[in-house]
Amino acid sequence: MAVSESVRVRIAPSPTGFAHLGTASTALYNVLFARQKKGTFVLRIDDTDLERNRPEFEDLIYESLRWLALEWDEGPDKRGPYEPYRQSERLDIYKQEAARLINDGKAYRCYCTPEELEAERKQAQLEKRPYKYSRRCLTNPPEGRMVFAVRFNVPGGEVVFTDMVRGEMKFDADLIGDFIIVKSDGYPTYQFASPVDDSLMKMTHVIRGEEHLSNTPYQLMLIDALGYERPVAYAHMPLILAPDGAKLSKRKHPESNLMLFKDQGYLPEALINYLALLGWNPGTAQEIFTHDELLQTFSFERVQHAGARFDWEKLNWINGEYIRKLADEELARRLQPFVPNLDPATIERAIPPLKTRMHKLAQAVDYLDYLWTDPAPPALDAATAERVRAAINVLKDVPWEPEAIEAVLEGAVEESGVGKGKFYTPLRDIVTGKKVSLPIHYTLALLPKEVAMHRLQRATNPPD
Repeated sequence: MAVSESVRVRIAPSPTGFAHLGTASTALYNVLFARQKKGTFVLRIDDTDLERNRPEFEDLIYESLRWLALEWDEGPDKRGPYEPYRQSERLDIYKQEAARLINDGKAYRCYCTPEELEAERKQAQLEKRPYKYSRRCLTNPPEGRMVFAVRFNVPGGEVVFTDMVRGEMKFDADLIGDFIIVKSDGYPTYQFASPVDDSLMKMTHVIRGEEHLSNTPYQLMLIDALGYERPVAYAHMPLILAPDGAKLSKRKHPESNLMLFKDQGYLPEALINYLALLGWNPGTAQEIFTHDELLQTFSFERVQHAGARFDWEKLNWINGEYIRKLADEELARRLQPFVPNLDPATIERAIPPLKTRMHKLAQAVDYLDYLWTDPAPPALDAATAERVRAAINVLKDVPWEPEAIEAVLEGAVEESGVGKGKFYTPLRDIVTGKKVSLPIHYTLALLPKEVAMHRLQRATNPPD
């Protein structure tokens, strides 16, 4: 399939809620294709839902995409040759195009009331046939009514187009009733505004989720009726499914909120890597891809048709791999927002033991919160208290570094006659308030020596 020399692609999210995994996935595939073809990636905001649009949701779209380094070339916050890039600022364009269709006999005003349309639907149910609008306002419009919507006069026949994922697609337009393109409030429907904008903004390829596949024949009929050139091709990517197999929805699955991934400490490059593998198979055993490797490897020929279940374990594994690949200094920098109570030097000293244990950055809090809290000392039996005193004794004069602490504690363990687990667990509990911690020599070394010794001594000398 020949590809236009000047590729233009877009995403068009609606600011009706948080930016979610589907937004990121669609943006990623558009960015990969645009960068591979040295084309243009456009961000358009489909904000014609007056009841649900919120400015803060639009801001979240920008923040989420930028966090993932999915930067756009044209959009509402950037100048471009086809601005404005918000649909709410393009209403005059839609009105002009709708008027052109009406003048050409390709659309008409529909004055039917909601009650009349509901009666038609019920009659179709009684007759056990698919509902199609009766076209009463095309053939015999009522007189004296002022409120109307605009319907497209569906020409019928077959709609054929190329899908880069699914091959040649065919739809029978005779099964499609005349559909509304402008609502009675004057706002365009998605089916109308989207193809008008795609055409006027010169989109060469439309890459979007599988849920939009059924919209394509509607939009292509409108593009043809308006006399625009069709996009070179469409690509309808597989749905992202929840772990239980249900379609991932931002309403039903709030955990798909992209900012929650940021807040939990998933690295943006790791999430991008994982999203690329959701629905796309590179054809090799490789699972970790840099951005450049994705650009070199990705192709629509290897995109699967079926939906892909979101696998938290796989994401955690990939994120852990990325964490371990980071230089210690860079990991410390990225950890700082999660442990704001700690100075950079302390964070850097904690990196070696943390790096091998975390699969997301927020886990650092569980390991390090003892550094800014003071856990209550546990009650100790006599034998345990004696072993803690032995630890205190060998720690008194040791240089306060992990290696030196480890050496003297191992000697104390051997002297005690018990195993490391039995010797170290009470020390962890006293110092951190937890049974699980970083290795005990790191756990102690990260605290100022006087603080660590005070906690140990306090536990062996409880108040009466």
